[in-house]
Amino acid sequence: RNIQLAAERTGATFLFNSRVKEIPVNNGRVEGVVLSDGTCINAPVVINVAGPHSSLINVLAGADVDMKISTRALRQEVAHVPVPKGIDYSAVACVTSDSDAAVYTRPEVGNNILIGSEDPPCDTHIYVDPDNYNSNFSNQWTLQAQRLGLRFPNLGIPSKLKGCVDLYDVTEDWIPIYDRSCVEGYFMACGTSGNQFKNAPVVGKVMAELIEYCESGSNHDEDPMLYQLKNIDQEISLATFSRLREINQNSSFSVLG
Repeated sequence: RNIQLAAERTGATFLFNSRVKEIPVNNGRVEGVVLSDGTCINAPVVINVAGPHSSLINVLAGADVDMKISTRALRQEVAHVPVPKGIDYSAVACVTSDSDAAVYTRPEVGNNILIGSEDPPCDTHIYVDPDNYNSNFSNQWTLQAQRLGLRFPNLGIPSKLKGCVDLYDVTEDWIPIYDRSCVEGYFMACGTSGNQFKNAPVVGKVMAELIEYCESGSNHDEDPMLYQLKNIDQEISLATFSRLREINQNSSFSVLG
């Protein structure tokens, strides 16, 4: 919400509950988007930031035909469990990552612990239709709570399950795609799994520079743009996030990136 408000102050507008039904392309260049109610939004540049729907949006634009890396909607469960009695978790807790128990945690409102999976091999990946998936808790909820119980022996597991079931947008190696596409003017910022929300402001700057780089005539596929980080003397090659890259075997292949 805070990022939305900041964007609106600089002139951005938002349309909610609006479904894209068509992405017109003429002579290899995107022309905008058409919504399900018939509204046409003409634009020389379109960016796919559709999250779990990103793969479907790429198909609408015909931008998927040359991609070596793709995106998929991955079902995830997050458990909310009360902290053991006598602990003010909001006062003493922090974000944790336990790679042995394969869970991460953070404080949740109501003196609860939020428990998420770090995607070990024993947690089956369930790829779904983002418009039609099971939003009920499963045994996965209990498994995550039990794994945290290895660290909190007095952690109770309630019979009433709380938390959320939702979707990650993931690539094969869990590394995002920040790139142009084979359709001129159509760009992608997707495949961001469950961690890139922390990078959202800098990703916006990356995409702005990438669009200017490509629209000015530079060939990003052959000469990938280098992004200069603003606070440290370090450049990042955006080839790391290319749709044409090979699967990065050094990835954790999990939400850890």
